[in-house]
Amino acid sequence: MFGSGKKAVATEPTVIGQGAVIEGSLRVSGRVQVDGRIEGSLTVDGMVSVGPTGSVVGDVTADELAVGGRVEGNVIARKHLYVAATGAVCGELCYGTLQVERGAILDGRALKGETAAPTPAKDDKKVVAQQASAPEAKKPVAPPMPAGAEAKVTSTKIGVPAAAG
Repeated sequence: MFGSGKKAVATEPTVIGQGAVIEGSLRVSGRVQVDGRIEGSLTVDGMVSVGPTGSVVGDVTADELAVGGRVEGNVIARKHLYVAATGAVCGELCYGTLQVERGAILDGRALKGETAAPTPAKDDKKVVAQQASAPEAKKPVAPPMPAGAEAKVTSTKIGVPAAAG
């Protein structure tokens, strides 16, 4: 590998391992897996995956971005942005296509098809799709009613029958 005189094509991802911290700007061509922490900008001609233990504090620009950890900064995903249920993205998002799982957190503005992230306005609303806390998550949720159906609401405590009404 060393001294062979030939340039090797990167087929394996660049991995920022768990516990590693990189400070500064990083430019990569190919695929990047972030399981550690990057403090600075990350520019990738290819795909970036931020694992559940990974975080990026700074701007991220990539063709595709999958977030299972945390990204704090402006994001440009030229093709696709995917945020897993364990993921959180805080900042301005520009994307080609967007997929967000239930429980994921988006905190900022989301702009489809933009190529550069404009500066946020002071009165922008926050978009949050956050999973319910543990006590609330155990409450049963009724499925949506079909169109045209009327719902009869009754209150029932566990172990106590509802009053006939």
